[in-house]
Amino acid sequence: MSSYLYRESAAALAKEIERSSAQELRPLTRTLIEEYKRQHKKKHGQEKEPGDSLVEAWDNSLPVVINALTGRGLGEVEVLIEFGLPHTDAEADVVLAGVHPGSGQPSYVLVELKQQREARVHPERSVAVDLGYDKWKLHPVRQVQQYCRYLLQYKASLRGDQHAVAGAVLMHNAHDADVAELFRLPATDHGRLYTRDRLEPFRKLLGARLAPRPGGEVAQFLIDSAEYAQPKITDVNHGSRVGEKELFVLLDEQELACQDVLEAIERVRSGGTKEIIIVRGGPGSGKSAIALELRRALAYRGWDVRHASGAKALTESLRVSYAQDAPRGKKTALKKEATRLFTYFNQFKEMGPDSCDVVICDEAHRIRRHSVDRYTRKEERQNPEPQADEIIAAARVPVFLLDDWQSLRPEEVGTADYLIQRAQELGLRHTLIDLGGMFRAQGSGYYRDWVTNLLSVGDRTPQAWKTDGRMQVLTAETPQEMEDFLQARRLEGASTRMVAGFCWPWSKPTEAGELVADVTIDGWERPWNVKPGQAVPDAPAAELWAIDLRGAGQIGCVYTAQTFEFDWVGVIIGPDCVWEDGRFVIRREATCDPELKPRKVADADVERCVRNAYHVLLTRAVMGVVIYSTDETTRDALRSHVIDTVMHPIPKPMRKIVKR
Repeated sequence: MSSYLYRESAAALAKEIERSSAQELRPLTRTLIEEYKRQHKKKHGQEKEPGDSLVEAWDNSLPVVINALTGRGLGEVEVLIEFGLPHTDAEADVVLAGVHPGSGQPSYVLVELKQQREARVHPERSVAVDLGYDKWKLHPVRQVQQYCRYLLQYKASLRGDQHAVAGAVLMHNAHDADVAELFRLPATDHGRLYTRDRLEPFRKLLGARLAPRPGGEVAQFLIDSAEYAQPKITDVNHGSRVGEKELFVLLDEQELACQDVLEAIERVRSGGTKEIIIVRGGPGSGKSAIALELRRALAYRGWDVRHASGAKALTESLRVSYAQDAPRGKKTALKKEATRLFTYFNQFKEMGPDSCDVVICDEAHRIRRHSVDRYTRKEERQNPEPQADEIIAAARVPVFLLDDWQSLRPEEVGTADYLIQRAQELGLRHTLIDLGGMFRAQGSGYYRDWVTNLLSVGDRTPQAWKTDGRMQVLTAETPQEMEDFLQARRLEGASTRMVAGFCWPWSKPTEAGELVADVTIDGWERPWNVKPGQAVPDAPAAELWAIDLRGAGQIGCVYTAQTFEFDWVGVIIGPDCVWEDGRFVIRREATCDPELKPRKVADADVERCVRNAYHVLLTRAVMGVVIYSTDETTRDALRSHVIDTVMHPIPKPMRKIVKR
């Protein structure tokens, strides 16, 4: 079921506007605006006050829409304010629901409300627009076009009916001349710009799309519609080996980042100088979706593009999925091609300058200081080149997608600041794009912030969890409780995994080929996933643990879980991260991570890596997370921060999800 802030017929809202005008108030009464604010706090869980621009849109722009509807005799059309898009925290400002005057079928108009009186487009970035904020924003017409496409992709009631949805951007304060550059972007039925000079065409659009008939049932039909599950990152390779099949519809900053890369490549290929694109975003912000959609789009255009990472689990999973279901006689060739297309950061030192058009560095926070390893020749160990520089040299346009809080090892240095420094030292131009959306945890940006606060990442302060109607957060008193709960969810068809901090040894399989139950807690014991480089019958290899159903019986570590997501995740917080004096503190002596054990590793690096590891583990879930700590004091603290436990009945899911 979709969320929305407020719902009413256009006629009912028009009465509020009329009453306000008679009393010489603002376009909408203070009472109605305060109701919007109350609903906004309730919807977003954390009692978040709506921004000034949002309140101004309700107060100033919404009446223009309502008056346009009633002026066309469309007072029975249903108006949905701040309509939530599936699986994300993105919201359409207004959705108008009614019946199409020609077909008699459900018809919807998405309207994005913009207050600006003027706007300009970036001289080199066709969809980057200056709307008076402190950073470039996605072109509003492209924004609403993508919103329409997104609804058509994920709402089952709309799938396949391209004509059921129309999109409009309303800039009622601006004249055509003041936003002339915005008209350069081609308009479509899913997105068109209307200004103060184009209010009559806007009214005609409404009349062409909506009949003077009640829209309540049509609105409810959209709200109740089942939603298709989001594709997994490995799904992107199925049937799309030459790039023709699009799976991800990118929104807002995601789309801006993708278009920036495409246009940077065009500039470089036309004789321009090398450019570096840096895309920074938290867990679930869509970094991997951008990476894989870029690879698809570039491959379709015939450009030489490589997807690179420092995570074996991600790269090997993509290689396997690329060759999966290959036609007879093609599998060997596709495996070889997959090895070339999906590679590792440390392999670019062997490539010549500008040897490929684009290198897309997914999980770029795992870039190391250099590529030296035990196989590196002795003469090359002196003054090694930075690994980032090797990647930059090999690509005409290097793209780095990262989260500043997901590096896991002391030698990993991939942050936005570090890459900007490398660009400056190399004398190259760069573009930094920050992603603000949330495409995991059922679109709960609040949950992502809560995890960051809980772990005091970046000196944040822990706060109690407040249910937001999206993500479900539970605690367990024992690991067996956690496992039983996840098993029940798995029987319901959900994907589940258990993960833990690296606080237990990781043994090789026994001589009999069995996993060792290394993770032991008060008589409960389970094995880690298969150790890298080892093979165990009836258990997936380490790099395939996240995508193989057999992985549900083992405990995953951060190195096998990073990048992937599951419907439900159980997180075991070990003795390396315990609660003291109102916050989590790191106990170095409790870690079993071989990368952090050596004394030469600084305490600050251990602190950073352990906090980041739990940050990763706690942000793998799509629907809900169950948290258990081995430390009793920490369990007590978690109870005060998370009220619900696995022993409580689970609320009904807010959305009906249809698996692909």
